[in-house]
Amino acid sequence: MNSSGYPIHQSPLYRLTTRRKLAVLLGLPPSEVEKLASAKVQNYQCFHKETKPGKPPRWIEWPNPPLRKVQKRLSALLGRIAAPEYLHSGYKGRSYITNADKHAYSLPSGKIDIKKFFPSAKREWVARTFRDRFQCALDVAAVVANLTTFQGHVPTGGNSSTMISFWAYRSMFDEINARAEAIGAVMTCCVDDMTFTGANVKPSFINEVALIVRKYGLKTHKVHFFPAGSPKIVTGVAITANGLRLPNRRRMLLHRAFSAASHATDPEIKLKEAKSLLGRATEAQQVEPRFKGAVLAAARILSDAVRNREISVR
Repeated sequence: MNSSGYPIHQSPLYRLTTRRKLAVLLGLPPSEVEKLASAKVQNYQCFHKETKPGKPPRWIEWPNPPLRKVQKRLSALLGRIAAPEYLHSGYKGRSYITNADKHAYSLPSGKIDIKKFFPSAKREWVARTFRDRFQCALDVAAVVANLTTFQGHVPTGGNSSTMISFWAYRSMFDEINARAEAIGAVMTCCVDDMTFTGANVKPSFINEVALIVRKYGLKTHKVHFFPAGSPKIVTGVAITANGLRLPNRRRMLLHRAFSAASHATDPEIKLKEAKSLLGRATEAQQVEPRFKGAVLAAARILSDAVRNREISVR
């Protein structure tokens, strides 16, 4: 069963016959669309971004504002098409929390990631899906592919990358989901993270999934198997006998964020730490409502940080 949304044949992107019609749909003059789709124009800023301590920085391919606006528009149009039940990214009302909530503590689970999904998601697969699945004219499919890819792949910082990568490889995800349903398992997918739960989910099944992914020219990694009745971490959420819980690592990071925000003395640093704290506390509350008190405390710290900064710059 699909989520709310219309079928693909009702999408404005379906059977686009001319680039002019695409330009109208994007709200831009045809010349501007052609310019943004041209490889001769520098549409991206590329840089390394620090992530988690101990991990290498992430390479970001960041589109410029005009292209970012176009990618957001395309992503919004794709987001209006009914999504398969297994997909929990890119669509309103779907998240890493709804993804984890589909899996049962009492049954075995396995999970596997697609390795470097965006850099591995090729431009030709994007063009192919708009040509075949959306039945667009060849030149229209080519322009959409150019607008949503960078140097032959889906950009790591693109505003449409989550949606485009899914649609480009929708056939693969559907094939994997069909295999999961055949053994009575539940599948969920959050960007490149696939999880399966069911009595017949075994390491051998996860190996089958890896073979299907390989068939589409992609690679897998981060394979984990969780026996029935054991806690499992799925998309950053702990699935326990008592329901969804915040994993210990995220609890520790929240505690550290409280300490950093509370003890910072420099007004700018305190403001930065307070914003980070409120974000962590809000995420914690989304997993466990009992963290509401942490959110209120974080909001007070942020309010004080804002006031202290205002005083310091007077």
